[in-house]
Amino acid sequence: MKKIVLKLAILGVVVIFAQQRSFGQDSTKTKKWFIGYETLEMSMNRFQYFAGEIGYRINPKNQLRLVIGEVKLTEAHLANSWQSMGVDGPNVDGYFRVYELNYDRFFGKNKNWYWSINAGYKNDRYNYLLGPNKIDNHTATAGFGFGYQKMNLFKVKHLYINFSLPFRYYFHSIPEQKWGDTKILVHKYVNNIWFFIGYNF
Repeated sequence: MKKIVLKLAILGVVVIFAQQRSFGQDSTKTKKWFIGYETLEMSMNRFQYFAGEIGYRINPKNQLRLVIGEVKLTEAHLANSWQSMGVDGPNVDGYFRVYELNYDRFFGKNKNWYWSINAGYKNDRYNYLLGPNKIDNHTATAGFGFGYQKMNLFKVKHLYINFSLPFRYYFHSIPEQKWGDTKILVHKYVNNIWFFIGYNF
């Protein structure tokens, strides 16, 4: 899996430099790096560890982002059906790791809305608090997504937000399992809701 992630990162760098050359001098005003902290998933899990993104706006219509997450999942979060669709019931906590490269294509008058494609690596871990049951699943992923990004929010220079809804396919899925009164649901097609706040420069 680490080799796949490394290849994706190298591919991303190559695409950035290729796009720089192809768009030439006319795109210099739109080239922006940005870095953001994910607030939604983190707040639901007591801000344990880290989730964020780093990206590059190639021109008004195209950008690349790398999403990185190392999040400890609380029992309260996983037991809440409004917050988590991976577990149905209490007495399970966990952890996830994600490295995901996204290509975003903007549309609309102000170029704030985008569709995207993604590829990456995901590690999901679940622990049953009342017994020995555990899951430690590693998989490559691929998918698509939608989002909304606004730079210079409220006319505050460099402040940005990014609302992102990625969907991904697990090449190595997790089958449904029942642990006491709790179910670990099938992980085959999985989505997140990300809300990043950050700085563009």
